[in-house]
Amino acid sequence: MKLLIRDYLASLRERQELDVVLPDLLSELGFHVYSRPGIGTTQRGVDIAAVGNDNGVKKVFLFSVKAGDLSRKEWNGGPQALRQSVEEILELYIPERIPAEYRKLKIVICLCFGGEILEPAQPLVRAFIKKYSKGKISFQEWNGDKLAEMILAGVLREQVLPKPLRSHFQKAVAMVDQPDISYEHFARLVTTLRKSIKTDKDRVRVARQISICLRVLFVWARDADNLDAPYRASELALLNCWELVKPYIGKKTANARAVVTVVRHVIELHITISSLYLENKILPYVGRHHALSLAVWSGESVDVNLKMFEVLGRLALRGHWLLWSSTEGGAKPSPEQIKLLHRLVTAGFELIQNNPCLNLPLMDEQAIEVALFLSLAVQVGSRDPMARWLSEMVTRYRLTVNGNGQYPCVFREYRDLIDHPKVRTEKYRQEATTGSVLIPLLAAWLTAFGDTESLKGLVGLKAKPLAHCTLQLWMPDANSEAHFYINDAIHGIGIDNLPLTGDGAALMAVLKTAVEKSDGFSGLSAFRAAYFPVLLTACRHYRLPLPPQFWIGALIPDLGKPAS
Repeated sequence: MKLLIRDYLASLRERQELDVVLPDLLSELGFHVYSRPGIGTTQRGVDIAAVGNDNGVKKVFLFSVKAGDLSRKEWNGGPQALRQSVEEILELYIPERIPAEYRKLKIVICLCFGGEILEPAQPLVRAFIKKYSKGKISFQEWNGDKLAEMILAGVLREQVLPKPLRSHFQKAVAMVDQPDISYEHFARLVTTLRKSIKTDKDRVRVARQISICLRVLFVWARDADNLDAPYRASELALLNCWELVKPYIGKKTANARAVVTVVRHVIELHITISSLYLENKILPYVGRHHALSLAVWSGESVDVNLKMFEVLGRLALRGHWLLWSSTEGGAKPSPEQIKLLHRLVTAGFELIQNNPCLNLPLMDEQAIEVALFLSLAVQVGSRDPMARWLSEMVTRYRLTVNGNGQYPCVFREYRDLIDHPKVRTEKYRQEATTGSVLIPLLAAWLTAFGDTESLKGLVGLKAKPLAHCTLQLWMPDANSEAHFYINDAIHGIGIDNLPLTGDGAALMAVLKTAVEKSDGFSGLSAFRAAYFPVLLTACRHYRLPLPPQFWIGALIPDLGKPAS
């Protein structure tokens, strides 16, 4: 276990990784962290500042953080070297920046790095420490071994992470090349940790445990060049951490601040993983015909369809997180953020154009991915390509149903999807299409775009071959807040027997009324706290239909803007 943590620490980068883990570790060990890393701020050599006990004596601890091993160059090789940072601490931070209430305390300057001091640098570091260790100033070396021991003694100590959970953690990391297995073990770890909470202090500790375990998994997977397992794990970690933060929303206690900080870090890590996944694995290939479909490495069209819709959903969700971060707190998106948003939407349409399986879902529940991308694309005004995609989808829908091909079905089990259609009979088709959230979703958007021809095609489909199919949508109810983020029970309400007419007016009227009368959505904590992508993440991760509140505002102007 220590070796795993040690290797993880050695792989961490200096910014946004090691300096993110360390403050949580210090807080868990009883330190008061009064200064955290900042971007674009003058830190005078100090990355993290804290007050804590050293052998019973209260002292100020000033950390200067470097990544990996400390070589001679890293110690004294330029303006970013560790020695220069420590000299800034001695000459500028200590005389000018230590808060007044701590100025009488002894000071420990901590040389912090995830690896070890390499042999050529050791005499230089020892000589420097000997020269400047005087008066109330001393030095400590916080290397990978020390940090690993502290992590194991702190947030991952045995009484909190007992042997069975350590086993799940180790297996999740070891099996990063088998994402399903890795995710299963990580899910068991997270669920068991969350269920162990009894006090507010436990809630903070568990949030930190989940965060650190996710970071270890990510770094290990990044080195293995396989980000699928940490991507899925990061969604689960994010949702479970939101469950932990709910009681603290709007509060300013120490526990509230601690958990909120962890949640922000988990969200940032999820966005980092998502960005790396897209930038390295997806976006370079969206413009090549069938490139990503062939990369699935399967002769089964089912595998290609499932993977491509998953990719589209991840791309869309990354766009929603970008939209959220660029407008958080009422801010206006920067030109760079707007450019990236347009790039993601354009990439989504290239993905669809070059991988034709995206022109028709195999599962009705893939309406989730369709809705995610539509609700993102509409933000940048991509109406023409959206309309073409919807029209092509209706055409293929009609052809596959009338020809008993691979039409969208209600089945979820892989063995059922592989066999679909098992037989080409009316009875089987009725079993495979008992209900649909995809058809009313398509109908609503077609109505808004004024595509009456495609809309009539859907009406004809519903009138005869799918006359038995119940058209429905899903919305949260009063019970959803208790279950939305951890998926531990059925919740929400269905709007059934939705009308479908040639002009779509009846459907839009029903949706408008349902949205206006429903208060389940507005009662969700993630909505009230303006973290709408958390809800989108829950829908995609737990396979819940996207509530119409997310997209109806774009289709019915007098309902205002979409929830995003």
